[in-house]
Amino acid sequence: MKVLILEVRSDELIRGIIKEGKTKEMPSLKDGWKFNFNKHSLPKDKKAFILVKEDTPKIIEGCMIFSIHETFGPYMDYLEVAPHNKGVEGKYKKVSGCLIAYACGLSFDKGTNEDRGILTFKAYSDEDEIKLEKFYRKYGAIMNPWGCMEIHQDQSKLLIEEYLIDEDE
Repeated sequence: MKVLILEVRSDELIRGIIKEGKTKEMPSLKDGWKFNFNKHSLPKDKKAFILVKEDTPKIIEGCMIFSIHETFGPYMDYLEVAPHNKGVEGKYKKVSGCLIAYACGLSFDKGTNEDRGILTFKAYSDEDEIKLEKFYRKYGAIMNPWGCMEIHQDQSKLLIEEYLIDEDE
C-alpha cells in the first residue's frame, strides 16, 4: 500500500510503502524500539506490517502488528514509530496515521459481520496511559466498555481516505 509521510525538515510529503514485514527484519528492543516486534510477530495468527520510504526500503519508519482477536475481532496488537521519528526531533510525521489507517483497511478486509470495519486496540505503554488515549482520540478512537479503544466504521473510512493512496489513481 502506498502512503505519504511528512518530512519535517523540508515540510515535503515523501512516498512510502506499507508492506508485510518478515520476522527477521522486524525491529526489537535492542534496536531502540519499545516493543520486540520480531518476537511479537512470531505467532501464526499475527501479521506484522512495516512502513518504509520508497527510496530507503531497508529503513523502517514504523511498525504495526494486526490480528483477529477472539473477542474483539480486528485488533491492532502493537503500533510504534521508529525511534528516529519520535518527539519534536522526529524526522517524519504521519507514520502513525498511515499505519492506523492501514489497520482500519484490514479491519474491513478481515472483519466479519458486526466487527467489519471496527479496529480495536489497547494503549499499552509504560507512559501515561491517559496521554496515549488522548493521542489515539485524534484518530477518532473511543473507549469501549472493556477498556479497549475502538475506531468505528465511519472514522475508519475517513482515515483510509486521508492517509492511504488509492493505487488505482
